[in-house]
Amino acid sequence: MNIQGITKRRLPYPYKAALTISSDIDSTNTLHEFLTIQEFLNTKNQTIMGEGIGLEIGNSFYPVRNDHGVFALISQNPADKEVIIDLIKLGYIDTIHSFNTAKNREEIYGIVNFLHDNECKIDIWVNHASVSSNIGPQKSNLGDKVDSECYHTDFSIKTLGYKFVWMYEVTTIIGQGRPLNLRSFFSSLDKKHFFQSMYANVFKEICKYFLSYIYWKYADRKHNDLTYPVQISDGRSIFKFIRCDAFYKGPGVGDNSAGLVSTLREGIFNELKRTQGYMIVITHLGKNAGYPYISAETQEGLRLLEREYRTGEIYVTTTSKLLKYYVNSQYLKWNVKIENGEKYIQIEKITDPVRGSFIPSVDDLRGITFYTNDPENTHILIQNKEITDIVKNGRDFTNQKSIMIPLKPLPPLEYKMKEYKEKGYF
Repeated sequence: MNIQGITKRRLPYPYKAALTISSDIDSTNTLHEFLTIQEFLNTKNQTIMGEGIGLEIGNSFYPVRNDHGVFALISQNPADKEVIIDLIKLGYIDTIHSFNTAKNREEIYGIVNFLHDNECKIDIWVNHASVSSNIGPQKSNLGDKVDSECYHTDFSIKTLGYKFVWMYEVTTIIGQGRPLNLRSFFSSLDKKHFFQSMYANVFKEICKYFLSYIYWKYADRKHNDLTYPVQISDGRSIFKFIRCDAFYKGPGVGDNSAGLVSTLREGIFNELKRTQGYMIVITHLGKNAGYPYISAETQEGLRLLEREYRTGEIYVTTTSKLLKYYVNSQYLKWNVKIENGEKYIQIEKITDPVRGSFIPSVDDLRGITFYTNDPENTHILIQNKEITDIVKNGRDFTNQKSIMIPLKPLPPLEYKMKEYKEKGYF
């Protein structure tokens, strides 16, 4: 949309694309393993894998597990609870991976209240395997079925705050939020494994596209969006989202620590930038060959991703921050007024099918960028009140100048990791 010569940029300046790594907590069995992985991902500390990459790569958690001694919010190890609550509040854990072994509504209610009492809000729900608390149209998913003993969405959505739900959808197409074309279906082709990749990633993705016109399971594949507003069984509205896996044997085969490198490669990054797309990469970092938990090849892939981020090529952040930026930008209503040579971008509201209509805060608008030929004389206002925390940018790769509401990084974790080490947690 172009209003008075001003357009909204697709992504925060200066980035060409956006990527997040969405790791399910499966097989991360100990606090030691979890913290070793996160220290490498989230800090610049010297770790067993060398200097950390210091990126905003989040993780998920299980509220409860029946396995004795296994990492979870409610477990035999009180330190698990401490770390999970800390990192939820700091933004590095943003996903609840179902209610896992919780068997009924009463048990689920207790978990939700426990999180609420500890002031924990969660932005994202991810279904796990075939547990009964899952959400979605499959018959085995009972979390949103009113007559089920595991029905919980009537209170869990409101209390925990999640608006984004993953319902098993995985694509091999690189770059969501962009229209499909023929090239899209070949975007994850791995030339080193040409025939396997052609069958598992290209041929099967094309089949799913055609099935989308006749089979509900693939109905959204024709749009290639990142999120879709849907109504779940009890009538509530949520955003479901899609994740991506470029492993040459197809989704679900290499969604582990070693297989992650198949998606973290230069060709994938170049394709993502070419489309100016968004990508949520699915993995399970706990599915690994043991200490130090991230393979040497995947470490190199992660360092390549770090370079893409630090050179201003690919925006890397947590799944929560990326999804919120995406929907807030997509549903943002704004206009422009010109007075005495000054341009005023008036933020009206955000209106979407899930959250309704509301006046956004400055934090809701972090990263929103507008192209303007005169940043020095362009202003951004919310309800006629000017935002003073503004960054004026030079020309980007499109040769356009811009003005933006700056991104706000998560709090650094170096101090927390030092504290956890002093306590002997890892």
